[in-house]
Amino acid sequence: MKKKLKMYIVILLLLGIGVSLYCKIFLLTVGLGLSLSYLLYIFFKWKNIKVKNNFLKRSFVETDIILLCFFILMFRMIQLQLFDSTKYKDAIRNQVDVKLETTGERGSIYDVHGKGLAYSINMYELSVDPKRFTGNIKAQEILKELVKKGYIKDNYKPLLRTLNRIGLEGRRYKRLNKNIDDLEKKEIQDLIKEKKLKEKNVFFLEGRKERRYYKRDIYFFLVGNIGYKKGTEKEGIFGIEHYYEKYLKGEKNSTTIPSIRKIGIGLPTSGARTEVNLNGKDIYLTIDNDLQYILNDEVKKQFKKTKAEKAYAVMMDPNNGRILATSFFRKDKKDVTNPVFQALVEPGSIFKPLVIAAAINEHKVNRYSTFDVGDGRIKKYNHVIRESSRHTRGILTVEEILKKSSNVGMVLVGDKFTNEEMNRDFEKYGLYEKSGVDYPYEKTGREVPPNKWDGLKRSTMAFGQGVVVTPIQMITAFASVINGGKLYRPYIVDKIVDKDGTIIRRNLPHLRRQVISPKVSGVMRSILEQVVVDGTVHKAKVPGYRIGGKTGTAQYSERGRYVKNEYLSSVMGFFPANKPKYIVLVMLFKPQGEHWYDKSGGTAVAPVLGEIVKRVTKVKNIYSENIENIPNKDKIKLVKVNEVGDISIMPDLKGLSARNVMEMFENKNIDIDIKGVGVVDSQYPEPDAKMEGVKRIKVRLK
Repeated sequence: MKKKLKMYIVILLLLGIGVSLYCKIFLLTVGLGLSLSYLLYIFFKWKNIKVKNNFLKRSFVETDIILLCFFILMFRMIQLQLFDSTKYKDAIRNQVDVKLETTGERGSIYDVHGKGLAYSINMYELSVDPKRFTGNIKAQEILKELVKKGYIKDNYKPLLRTLNRIGLEGRRYKRLNKNIDDLEKKEIQDLIKEKKLKEKNVFFLEGRKERRYYKRDIYFFLVGNIGYKKGTEKEGIFGIEHYYEKYLKGEKNSTTIPSIRKIGIGLPTSGARTEVNLNGKDIYLTIDNDLQYILNDEVKKQFKKTKAEKAYAVMMDPNNGRILATSFFRKDKKDVTNPVFQALVEPGSIFKPLVIAAAINEHKVNRYSTFDVGDGRIKKYNHVIRESSRHTRGILTVEEILKKSSNVGMVLVGDKFTNEEMNRDFEKYGLYEKSGVDYPYEKTGREVPPNKWDGLKRSTMAFGQGVVVTPIQMITAFASVINGGKLYRPYIVDKIVDKDGTIIRRNLPHLRRQVISPKVSGVMRSILEQVVVDGTVHKAKVPGYRIGGKTGTAQYSERGRYVKNEYLSSVMGFFPANKPKYIVLVMLFKPQGEHWYDKSGGTAVAPVLGEIVKRVTKVKNIYSENIENIPNKDKIKLVKVNEVGDISIMPDLKGLSARNVMEMFENKNIDIDIKGVGVVDSQYPEPDAKMEGVKRIKVRLK
């Protein structure tokens, strides 16, 4: 009977081991295995023991009990070391490990010259020990000085009484100001040092990081801002702060080290930790603070003077797409968009040079092609299109169409295109796609297929109505007309630099496509210079400087309807006209005036261009092209020619402008044949040739 029981027990244990292995309950398998081993040992031991002495039997039983305890201990050790090791290791870590989290500082934003436009500063809490203030004359003198200089907003005497009272109560801490920046901290520390206050009466607690912005009224909508967009950490919510968030934000690093938990001291076994730079990258814009100030100041003056509803402006280098300055003003303070990149407008007559350039490029017209505008009216699809000026009549050349800003003339030029051809040219100028500027949420107009245009659309688009663009699209397209025909992608950020000064990214000029030929571009520069000399932009003239440009006076549309007697007045200008370095677009929405003339682009906006040119040329040392200001050999040439009544020897004209040549031979009874644009490349007669009997000279510009 006993043998059968023992056999059943062994079989059950073996079955239990098999089931636990199958079910992957390995701790149970170990327990059953140890139990089986123990029982087999006991069975075989007692089977061979024949002792009848009770004392010996009790001794054997006691050793069996000790062996059982040993097996139980062995089971427990296996459980702890193998099966529950992770649990107890985690418990140990929770007792001694300290998690250190480090976040790098947010990167700064600078203008092209390194002027800080957005940067982070440390803010501190200014606190005192009230107990140390009691009876301390020097400490009280410093307190009085801090109140006097505005570092503490409370009145001195009530504050001193409060400190004395809580000092007698034994309190050791009182916060006086929680918004002390680095500069203010240094000034306070210098004051403490000057008064030779050695005790820790006044101390600083490091508080938080705060983002500061330079001249927010000028740069806010360009640089942007940070705030709580999602989660509990601040991030860029618009502008450059948002677009370049991944570069500006500081990286995070989390390190866990064995420490004495209560005081946070790392244990010797914690090992070495690698220091890494977690700070965000610094961004340098293409914006020039000097140009930004000039543009902003002049636009603001005219915005207030004309009592306009809105004013937009942007300045760019036409040769590479670098945005040098932007500005805008509006009466509606609730609008938080940046209209330079996000507003869609009908440009009006500043659009005309794009159409003329395309027509010349495709050999549909040339500079001297003529069009009869009749009495200043033309009827298209039961709609009469009129000239803005009643003096625009008769036969006009293409150049005169731009000079006089003839709407009827542009309709006749537009008739040279098919719908498909005009649409294709607009696509070349990038008017149906985003400019690619590195600014968030850029908008673009919707393209309507040419086969869906109504009969009037091509005619109105020819003079800038019925087509919508953003200001950045408009200035980028116009730049391609005068820079040699190249359409560049505009950009605001010049480079991104890490804290070690290494440039990790640089934005380079990106040529999108060739729109018109360099030759046609040269012709357009020459025509647009004449538009300033004696056309609608004449109020932008600056003596001694060559400027090109075009004004616009478009009907103002609101909610899809044109508003009677309200206009979008604008000017697009570039200088120097022969080799443009700057192109400027200024738009005024609904400028006010007694007459239409006062609201027009030529009156309301063109003077702004002239003032900008005056100030920029001074800041950037762009010299006048007046004869008396021309340096060295060119000045000598002109003086020699003008000092004598009759010219006996032909002077060397190479390198002079057309205007210089005209002024040199003024009142000399000599006809001048000038062709080309730029400066003199060749001449006839040759330099130093005798001028006896010469009544006509030929000059070629290049």
